[in-house]
Order: sequence, then C-alpha cells, then structure tokens
Amino acid sequence: MELQQKSDFISYYIRKCNKIIHEKGHEIAQEYGLTYDQHHLLIYLNKLERAPTIKDISNKFNRAQNTISEKVSRLEEKGLVEKCVDTEDRRITRVCITRKGKDLVNTIKQERSNRVVYKALEKMREEDVNELLNNLSKLHDILTKEG
Repeated sequence: MELQQKSDFISYYIRKCNKIIHEKGHEIAQEYGLTYDQHHLLIYLNKLERAPTIKDISNKFNRAQNTISEKVSRLEEKGLVEKCVDTEDRRITRVCITRKGKDLVNTIKQERSNRVVYKALEKMREEDVNELLNNLSKLHDILTKEG
C-alpha cells in the first residue's frame, strides 16, 4: 500500500474513532439531563478564558440570540451557568460557567474516556496500546510543528 493510501486510511480511522467517542459523550451527557446543544455550550464555555456575551455565543454557534438566551436560561435553572456583569463595563452581561458546570463537563469527559476508550483499550495487548500511544503522539507532534 502506498503512503497516500495509508494517509487516507489513517485520516479515515481517526475521524471514525473521534465520531464514536463524540457520540458516546453525548449519550453520557443525556444521562446527566443535558441536550446536545447544552452539552456543546458547556464545553465551549469551559474552554474560554473570558466569559462570552449572548451575542458572542450566538455568533459562534450561528443561532439567533433569543435561541441562545433560552438555552442559557435552562442551564441557569440547573445551576450550570450564571449571568455575570462584565468587570470592565457594567453594561455588558456575560455567561459564566459555574463550578458545578465545570465539574459536570469534566465528569462527562472522564466517563467518556472510561466507558469508551478505556474499555476498547482493555481489549488490546499492552504492547499495542503503548505503540498506538507512541505513534499518535509522534503524529500529533509532527502535525503541530508543521501547523
């Protein structure tokens, strides 16, 4: 098999594995009472250094501001986010993820890892797991450097 064909297969399998892991994450999030959109919104908020406004979120997710406001309200009711006043401009309201929201994102992420990836890796030989980890790490390093 030529390198181009191998490259295509590797890309294909990475995408397929990512899709499975992603879908399982949503199933776990549903067990915690989150919709698909709520889960994605919490992940987004958890990654940001500065809390966004409703407008920022609506632009990011390409949704109407009133739609985002409804989703934020539902998450607020669950204690996962709160509206907070901007420290530099009190006229601006931001959507802040709460400690409970951060903990839930981390719990879902950990359960996804344990239930999906860990269980799959348990079925592989230790040498194969080590080789997979080593090679994925190398691929990541090269892709990062060539960015």
